[in-house]
Amino acid sequence: MTFLYIILAILVLEVLIFVHELGHFTAGKLLGFRILGFSLGFGPALFKFKRGETEYALRAIPFGGACQFDGEDEEGENDPRRFNANPVWKRLIVIFAGPFMNILTAYILAFIIALAIPVPVASVNEATGQYVPIVQTVDENSAASRAGLLSGDVIAAIDGVEPQPDESGDLLAGISEAIGSDADGEFVITVIRGGEILDIPVTGAYDQSYRRTKLGITMSYQIERYEHYGFFESFKVAGEELVMIVRLTGEGIGNMFKNGIHRGDVSGVVGTVGIMVDFARQDMSYILQIACILSLSLGLFNLIPFPALDGGRILFLIIEAIIGRPLNRKVEAIVNGVGLALLFGLMIVVTVFDIMGLVAK
Repeated sequence: MTFLYIILAILVLEVLIFVHELGHFTAGKLLGFRILGFSLGFGPALFKFKRGETEYALRAIPFGGACQFDGEDEEGENDPRRFNANPVWKRLIVIFAGPFMNILTAYILAFIIALAIPVPVASVNEATGQYVPIVQTVDENSAASRAGLLSGDVIAAIDGVEPQPDESGDLLAGISEAIGSDADGEFVITVIRGGEILDIPVTGAYDQSYRRTKLGITMSYQIERYEHYGFFESFKVAGEELVMIVRLTGEGIGNMFKNGIHRGDVSGVVGTVGIMVDFARQDMSYILQIACILSLSLGLFNLIPFPALDGGRILFLIIEAIIGRPLNRKVEAIVNGVGLALLFGLMIVVTVFDIMGLVAK
């Protein structure tokens, strides 16, 4: 069954990459660009065929893709169908179409999720006015597992202190901060289980690799009931969901700059597939939610103004529009090549850490 989940996760990733490249391809076709190649994956071709002037290929390594335009890194000459022979606004549309399709796909997925999947309504503690926090999952061989914490336990106190929200008002983040700030990894967590109050001592929770206390649980709120959003309300909810994902991603990146990057903070392809498999085992509906997040992340990541990314190419085009003439194509090609090499290097490093993390499990 795990193998099937892995195949499903890879297919989801490849579909999102296909959507991205399809954005470039469709915009290019509509605007009259000559497209030499359209491929999914990279490495040697498993099979390929040519229709008209475009060669279509499915390649052996199922991560990545490409839409090859005629004359991307060369002078446009006088052929109006070559990439660089077209005006800046047309090239901007073609380059932006890839990330736009991913962002649009994320919004469509968020809309489907809001419309089709019931929304849990959390229980509220009448005394505190806060949602009721519970242990959702317990990692194997973790401090929580050794202490005897169970999924569904209501978190009532940490060392006798009731859970408090953090500065942003997030109760779960406040609990995480209270646990993480413990200096020696030893504390007492009070839980309510089956109506009984239990004081559970936790020991050996300090993780040297993370330099913080790590209990080994995920938390959520106790669910009181489920509700459905209406059709038109789902449009609004989908937009709010994407804004929240962007905000949380920004906060996560900010925390990495503030606290440093630790193993597990950044995931590559292998880590992403692993995360999707873990969620699929719990509930297949999570695949849609992960796909939504990945699609939005892929779109926004590609808009970063870094060489070899769509954002880097957009930056070059904006500079060309401002100065009124194209930049040196050879210099642009070299810069994009260096950027691509750096991205591949980062991908290799992150993948190694992903594999080490999987082995450590």
